[in-house]
Amino acid sequence: MSKNFPKNWQQKTLEDCMEAIIDYRGKTPEKTSFGIPLITAKIVKDGQINNIQEYIAIKDYDSWMRRGLPEPGDIVMTTEAPLGEIAQLDNRKVALGQRLITLRGNPTILNNNYLKFLMQSFFVQNQLHERATGTTVLGIKQSELRKINLVIPPLSEQKAIAHILSSLDDKIELNRQMNETLEAMAKAIFKSWFVDFDPVSAKRSGRQPAGMDTATADLFPDEFEESSLGLIPKGWRVGKLGDLGKIVTGKTPSTKVAEYFGGNVPFITPSDMDGKKTISRTARYLTEDGVNAVKSAKIPAGSIMVSCIGSDMGKVACTVQDSVTNQQINSIIANDYSREYIYYNLSQRKEELQNLAGGGSAVPILNKGHFSNIEILIPDIYLLKQFDNFSNTFTKKIYENDEESHILATLRDTLLPKLMSGEIRVKEAEKIMEKLT
Repeated sequence: MSKNFPKNWQQKTLEDCMEAIIDYRGKTPEKTSFGIPLITAKIVKDGQINNIQEYIAIKDYDSWMRRGLPEPGDIVMTTEAPLGEIAQLDNRKVALGQRLITLRGNPTILNNNYLKFLMQSFFVQNQLHERATGTTVLGIKQSELRKINLVIPPLSEQKAIAHILSSLDDKIELNRQMNETLEAMAKAIFKSWFVDFDPVSAKRSGRQPAGMDTATADLFPDEFEESSLGLIPKGWRVGKLGDLGKIVTGKTPSTKVAEYFGGNVPFITPSDMDGKKTISRTARYLTEDGVNAVKSAKIPAGSIMVSCIGSDMGKVACTVQDSVTNQQINSIIANDYSREYIYYNLSQRKEELQNLAGGGSAVPILNKGHFSNIEILIPDIYLLKQFDNFSNTFTKKIYENDEESHILATLRDTLLPKLMSGEIRVKEAEKIMEKLT
């Protein structure tokens, strides 16, 4: 960032701009399965707080948070492993884990919404890493953090800058929430049709299945029969996963690795699959030579990928273009009518997949043979087609939302350094927003 920022802007140290700096580094809190949500460093990522899955007991809250209570709008920053991830607290009552610092700007100097984006800027991130210590793991001491320089426009301009960038973040968040809703709707229908067998039970009792047209209801039987999986709808069968498509295990190019990357074919690893149904972008891409080196591992658009090793076991996602995965992923090139059914079936079987993998092995692995032979209930083909058509409308919308969010994030990341330096002023940014959003 240029130091030639507008004349009425100032540079101040972080220490001089804070109302509170609360450092939660130290001992690890005792965790419980419910209680006060616990924010840990590992879920602060890319400007947001990901799904909270850990808690501390309500009775322990005051003693654990004795260094200071977080307030809505506070900025949290990871101090190591990784260093410098930033997010902002909402209205929930939360506890903060180790490796986190909470920043609260002095409201007469610094707007907290502006601070969130300023802390993510290259200007600040570069200072964090310059002042960090450590070889394997970079971390920053509070004494060094306090010396970081911040660019301080007038409060009115801080608020305007934050409003522009927040409006992009808000739209991205809205798309994320919409995708969660779409996923929940599809999962609920899958569960009703293929797990709880609600339409079959209704017909067996002489009732019309709720919320279902006659043509769809006619695809369900009105009786059950015994199977190796217990009672299942009559006429359905228990098969193997391999009956619904071709199984492909991924592969990484073994030689000339550097030369094989830098192309346009996505190379997908389990880390690319976090929280996503459709994978349209990855960290690395293969060249044509790279694909040819592992051509047996190439999978077409619409394939279902399942991570099959260690702690990543059971992640499930779909490709949207021809891709290659690494060897930690098994994929199913599904029959035309069964992609959505396979995706939702495997999405609910993470624990089962873990149990199938490697017994007591230190790093459990689900190999291609075991993966192909996973038992799966196979309904009537016409019903599979009906569910695939129905659920695919949700998948397309999820993909569209993800693509829009990518465009918005790119715009935000382009505007952020320019707004923070004064290279682009608020009115110019507003005009850009009008054209592109």
